[in-house]
Amino acid sequence: MAHDFLSIYPAKLQEYCLAVAYLLMFIPFWRYVQGGARPAARAEVVAAPEPRVAAAIGAVLEAARPAGATALRPATAGWFHVPPGVHLHPGHTWARLEPDGLVTVGIDDFAHKLVGPAEVELPTPGTKVAQGEPAMALCDEGCSVPMLSPVDGTVVAVNPAVKRDAAALDDPYGAGWLFKVKAPRLAANLRQLHGHAPATRMLEDASEALARRMDPELGRLLQDGGTPVHGIARALAGDAWEALAREFFLA
Repeated sequence: MAHDFLSIYPAKLQEYCLAVAYLLMFIPFWRYVQGGARPAARAEVVAAPEPRVAAAIGAVLEAARPAGATALRPATAGWFHVPPGVHLHPGHTWARLEPDGLVTVGIDDFAHKLVGPAEVELPTPGTKVAQGEPAMALCDEGCSVPMLSPVDGTVVAVNPAVKRDAAALDDPYGAGWLFKVKAPRLAANLRQLHGHAPATRMLEDASEALARRMDPELGRLLQDGGTPVHGIARALAGDAWEALAREFFLA
């Protein structure tokens, strides 16, 4: 019996040793678990400020925006227009395919209101014109601003109404057309022109560019519902209106 009683102690000792060893092994495991959690917590701290940082960046960008820029497009919307079926050249001339296969050419609403010409110089029938090359001119008080042809072709007719009276240009896409051409490369030419939606954006961009050049008083007037007068280039640039027009017309 004494022998059996004493044999209990080595077994209990082994159990205690195993328990202590388990505890000693658990300590580094716990530290490892806690150590892996801390970077995640730090990541949460770093990630949390992102909305505030984005807001701060937005505030800086807003402060850097030129005065009145946020309202610029609404203020200039509708200054100039382009109807469907008309393709605009970046130099503010247009082309339209007619049912008879000819292409009608004219200047857009922007060009007409920018210069407000007293006279239009047109090519004569039989003249060959090339896309992106001067083909006509808007004239006022001895100054002449070239306008680029939107298409390649041969002139077959000119509009006698605008030769007699430039006031016909008050309807630049209708009665104010300038000349008609046979355009054998029309498909290729159209790829370089703007259809209705891109053309509308082009005119909006042009109106914004004009708005940035206006003095504050004129800008306030237009924001109150006014629209650009014919000959606005002269109103903005005085005797240097020709240089301003050439800049927009790419001439």
